[in-house]
Parts: sequence; structure tokens; C-alpha cells
Amino acid sequence: MRKYGGMTAEERVAARRRRIMDAATELFSARGYGGTSMRAVLRHCRLPDRYFTESFASLDELLAAILEEIQRDEAAKCQAALAAAGTRRDRARGMLDVLAAGVVDDPRKGRIKLVESLAGGPLTAAERRRGLRRLASLVESLLREDWNAPGADVTAMAVAVVGGVNQILLNWADGGLEFSREEFVGQALRFFDAVAAFGAGVPPGGR
Repeated sequence: MRKYGGMTAEERVAARRRRIMDAATELFSARGYGGTSMRAVLRHCRLPDRYFTESFASLDELLAAILEEIQRDEAAKCQAALAAAGTRRDRARGMLDVLAAGVVDDPRKGRIKLVESLAGGPLTAAERRRGLRRLASLVESLLREDWNAPGADVTAMAVAVVGGVNQILLNWADGGLEFSREEFVGQALRFFDAVAAFGAGVPPGGR
């Protein structure tokens, strides 16, 4: 296959796509999705206008691609945390620390996941739901280890845990909750503990 500048045509397309995604990550996090245009992204990464549609049909598709990358990386790290040795509570703590790291270690990606994804179009909304379902599936696997609550659907409870923790995470990231990383994990773990105890049939104040 013929190369130009040491790269094949496919490699050049992939490199341009990466540049566009990196530029959009900077702009979406700094200006917001609503304050960013295709042309602004291309100016930021110094590419001619024609290269946007080479990889993306719309700004929504671009945001969805960035969100997918963020969420898949997060899910893989959560899976690794759940595969580690330790009690169920230890593994839940590890998963929550992964979610906290997503805000602390790279605030740009944390903002895109928690805030800007809500402003995107239907493609981004669909990707956001897929990410939440992945996390709910992981939480469900933890809850099922000791679930004994007739009439209570464990899948629904896992969705509730993810939704609740996501709201705590959003408020923490926005400064509404003045927690350290460790405090966020501790508070979110209390929520998980409450649902896990309910699922195990432990009465309030029990165990």
C-alpha cells in the first residue's frame, strides 16, 4: 500500500479523526456543546473544512464518538475493579473510585460525560444511555451476589444505584457538594450499601 509522509491513506484518515476528536474535547469542555461549531473545531485542529465530513456527519455524531470513548474506557476500568480480590463492598468502592477518577484526573472528559452529553442530540443521548446501562449491568452483578428481596427487581435497583450515584457525581463535579475524592466515594458507597442491604433482606438498622 502506497504511503505519503510515512502513513497510508487509512492512517491519515485515522490521524485526522483523532485530531478532530481531541480538538472537540477541548472546545466542548471549555465552551460547551452549544457554544461549539464544526468550523471552530476545525480551526482549533488546523484542518480544512472538507475533513469534518470525512469522519463525522454532524456535531452530534462527533460528541457521541467522544462520549463512547470516555464511557468504554470507564467501563473497562470498572470491570477491572470488580475483578479484583476483596469483599463485595471493597469491589464496589473500587468501581466508585474509578468514577471519581473520571472527574478528578481529566475534568474535560468528566464535564463532557456529565454535563455536555445532556445537551447533545439523539446520537449522544443514545450513547449516554448505553453507558449507563453498562454501569448498571456491573452494579447488578454485585447486587446479585446476595439478593434476597422477593418482589424487588434487581435490575431496576441497579439502575437506581447508577442514576443516584450519577447525580451525586454531577453535583460534586459542579461544586454543589464540597467533597474530597475520598468523601465522594464514601458517600456514594453508603448509597450502594443501603440498596445492597435491602436486597439481602437486612432490616433497617440490622447487620
